[in-house]
Amino acid sequence: FRISKIMENFFCKTQPRGVIRVIGEDAEDYLQSQWTINIRKIKTGGIRYGLRLSTKGKVLADSHILRLGDEEFILISKGCDAEKIIELMEENIVADEVEFSNETEKWSLYMFWNKNNEAYPKFPGIEIPAENSFFSHEKGMFFQNSRLGPGTLAFLCHKNSEIEWTKELEEISEDQMDIRRIGYGLSSIPLDIGPEELPQEGGLEKDAVDFDKGCYLGQEVMARIHAMGRVRRSINPVIWTGKEIPTLPCNLICEDKKVGQLKSLFPNGEGMHIGMALVHENGTASLKKDGLFIEGIKDGKITSL
Repeated sequence: FRISKIMENFFCKTQPRGVIRVIGEDAEDYLQSQWTINIRKIKTGGIRYGLRLSTKGKVLADSHILRLGDEEFILISKGCDAEKIIELMEENIVADEVEFSNETEKWSLYMFWNKNNEAYPKFPGIEIPAENSFFSHEKGMFFQNSRLGPGTLAFLCHKNSEIEWTKELEEISEDQMDIRRIGYGLSSIPLDIGPEELPQEGGLEKDAVDFDKGCYLGQEVMARIHAMGRVRRSINPVIWTGKEIPTLPCNLICEDKKVGQLKSLFPNGEGMHIGMALVHENGTASLKKDGLFIEGIKDGKITSL
């Protein structure tokens, strides 16, 4: 089954939902208390992907966190609204010297991908950043974005800048980029995993949760699940074979029992839709063997990708 018909070299231009500048002498300490990753281990020029959880361990927001200096950071979220992230972070400020500014409208976000990294050296004056680091350029900042699949290079670009590097590459839609992401089994926040879900249900704990850092919101829940070693629901790449497109999210049924939720769907250009489903362990075998029904729709099934 072909996920999509796209070239091996392409780019996708999007508008990030959240770009936030964080400054202040307490910026490091405060971010350390709010996010799931160890901010203190991020050196200047470094970047990590992390989560902002509720006290119950549910996923409220995500960001790539870039360290610009001792007291300055940039937070980038493709899918989470900047004002919502700022609201969450300001909830616990008491006497901390830290300020947040919404810079979302100043930036665009490009994603470049090449199967063998052969396209990247064509970018004049650009050094391809190593994992967990970024490269500063007069037009913006480059970094690897593994949340969109292996080999994805992201570029946070000053809005209205002319980007000549795109001329020899095919432009694809955000839907096509999401289909590629889903093909690698990668969940998106808040589309697939949100305030009703745990990081472990989306496979996010491997890259976005540090279990050796100090106190942060949701830490007790993360430690408990880490000790137990499992959760009862998991995100799954799926195919929808029906013609009727449901309103999302919607319930998935097996033998008249709810066993999960369909969280996202994207047309693949070949008459089918590909998406992500959060499925309880009681329905996983049925999903893989015979498929699941969407509640209220009998034409078509949800099956494993």
